[in-house]
Amino acid sequence: MKRDAVRAWMRVPAWLWAAVLVSLMLLTMALVTRVASVEGAVPITEARVWQSGESAEDASTVSLPHSWDNSHRRWTGEASYRIELPAALTEAAHSDPGVALLLPRVGVHFRVLLNGHEIAGEGWHSNPGYSDAGTYAHVVPILPGLLKSEWDRNELVVQVRGEALRISGLSQVWLGPQDAIWQRHHWLHWWQVDLTWMVTSAALLLGLLSLLIWGQTRERLFGLLAGGLLVLVVRLFLSVQVQLPGSFAFWDYVHKLSFTWYCGFVYLFMWELFDFRQGLFRKLVNAMMLVAPIWMLVLVLAEDYVLYRAWMTVVIGICVMALLGVIHRARWGIDASQRLMVVVGLAVMVTGLRDYLVVQLGFPGDIDIRWMTPGSLVLMFAMGWVLLHRSVLSLEQVGALNAELAQRVREREQELQTMFDRLRSVERQRIIEAERRRLTRDMHDGLGSQLVQALNLVRASGEKVDSAAVAGMIGHALEDLRMTLDSLEPMDGDLATILGTLRMRIAPALEAAHIELDWQVQEVPAVPGLEARGVMHLFRCLQEVFANVVKHAHASRVTVSTYTEGDAVVLSVCDNGVGLGRWAAPVAGMGGRGIGNIRIRAAEIGAEVLFEPARPGTCVRLKFRGAAEHQENGFED
Repeated sequence: MKRDAVRAWMRVPAWLWAAVLVSLMLLTMALVTRVASVEGAVPITEARVWQSGESAEDASTVSLPHSWDNSHRRWTGEASYRIELPAALTEAAHSDPGVALLLPRVGVHFRVLLNGHEIAGEGWHSNPGYSDAGTYAHVVPILPGLLKSEWDRNELVVQVRGEALRISGLSQVWLGPQDAIWQRHHWLHWWQVDLTWMVTSAALLLGLLSLLIWGQTRERLFGLLAGGLLVLVVRLFLSVQVQLPGSFAFWDYVHKLSFTWYCGFVYLFMWELFDFRQGLFRKLVNAMMLVAPIWMLVLVLAEDYVLYRAWMTVVIGICVMALLGVIHRARWGIDASQRLMVVVGLAVMVTGLRDYLVVQLGFPGDIDIRWMTPGSLVLMFAMGWVLLHRSVLSLEQVGALNAELAQRVREREQELQTMFDRLRSVERQRIIEAERRRLTRDMHDGLGSQLVQALNLVRASGEKVDSAAVAGMIGHALEDLRMTLDSLEPMDGDLATILGTLRMRIAPALEAAHIELDWQVQEVPAVPGLEARGVMHLFRCLQEVFANVVKHAHASRVTVSTYTEGDAVVLSVCDNGVGLGRWAAPVAGMGGRGIGNIRIRAAEIGAEVLFEPARPGTCVRLKFRGAAEHQENGFED
């Protein structure tokens, strides 16, 4: 049962949860921010006020809260508010812990005088640049030692100094026991300062995250979200207790402009979320964001707060109409993210209207507590949810595309593997067929030729067969067969191994001809291309060379050596015979093509063949260029 209940709760849409939670939040704020009362304290609702340059006798009585901007269009001077100390606090003022004055809202700079003695102040004696003491509440303990014995002769004066286009005056103040005053101050400080810093941190984090995602995806939705949140960070930062160098007018200009741009970015974000590309309201919001810097500049030059109130009325009106337009356009069907933003957008609109009516137009309510701050926090959470939801959907789409791509790649790999297997089978058959033709040709040229000569000799001799000659021919045929079989051994281009195999075949013939074999074969880099076919070509070249040495050079010694020369591997066969002139002529036997046969076979294995006089004798050199360089690259790999 419990599991079914949990599942049922989990099926409730997010926008419905948001509607319930936002309604509870608005109800809670309405209860918390009723007209404030501080237990045991006396509210001061009237004061005698006079402007700088006037005397106390010229003071007039005003109701608190009082704003000089309502009656003095360009007022930026000083004003003094005289507060009567309630007789009900006489006993509490002289007992422990005494009484204190609570200033929830005060001018940009202020100081408090008790019987002519300054007991508190903020920015009065210096010009710290941008600093607004009216952004947070202040507690001023009433020092018993400064109080006069005759209670009604005590004079408590709050002096304020204003800045252009910033509300200057005095809100309703409280006088009462310090414990109750400090309790109210802690509540106001949490709401005005701590909560503001909390929202600022959340907006900065979410704004940077949105900016990062926009930088990666270039999706307009995330760009608008990043713009709105980062502008909100600027506004909130300038709405708390901060001190900045420079002109107060400049930072106040940025503070007021940031609110307009924040509203514009938020509603453009909602329009992008709903995918409404055109419309009158969208054009109005774009125009509002473009006109705002110019209008604010006019405000700075005119120093008329009435114009700012008029502009705020325009901004609020456009935003309300834009949100109503979104809801109107969305009545044909919206998804979960859009429903959530409609609910939260309505709630934030309510918080903005409440602050505008209470703060700007004087409607009933706790003027010291603004609803817009928690409303912005809820809006950020909703935007963060939309951001997360969009990211999850994007990841799911990417995952589905990756899965589909992986499936196509697997299918393509199978097709390519099948084609590769077919090509490999065809290539294997081609190689086998080529090797078969090579073996057939080599056996025909070598073994076949020797057997045909032996057969012709037997037929020509009749009954008198020259067995020695036949045995020699058959021996040559067997040697040729062995050489063919030796070429099939895998030697991987190892020239020393290849020549060692050949040495066993040629050494008996040289020994029979009384020719000394001087073997100076050294380890050299492997020669590429000396596979079975290449080895056979090399065997034939050297067979031709040694045959000519035995038959024509009249040499007593032949030297076989290997070495490297630059990037080439050199195979050298040198004899001490009669020289190049005798044996370089075409001769019969062992291939029957002489030097031409050697050149052709050398070209097949990529070798350059050189015939050089040795004085005495002849040298035949085979140069395999690039072999040494190939070996170095192989070592590096």
